[in-house]
Amino acid sequence: MAEIVSFYRLLLDGSVPAEKVIQEIGDKLKEISGKIEDHKEEPIGFGINALKLMIVTPEEDGITDKIANILESLQGVSNVELEMVSRRG
Repeated sequence: MAEIVSFYRLLLDGSVPAEKVIQEIGDKLKEISGKIEDHKEEPIGFGINALKLMIVTPEEDGITDKIANILESLQGVSNVELEMVSRRG
């Protein structure tokens, strides 16, 4: 079965440590059979950091919307941007 690889950029507001946000994302992605395959934290300035994520999920209709809803619901995340989506397999 094919997988969807999606790349997201999240802006963190600094109220929650990045590692905690990553852990919560990983836990919530399990509900839709997804996982974080790679992540990187980048300082933006003024105490704001961006978190870049590579998320892998099974291929299904509306999966990027489900991922975005999960990411937007987390405390400490102020903005979610889908950068790229690709099909693997």
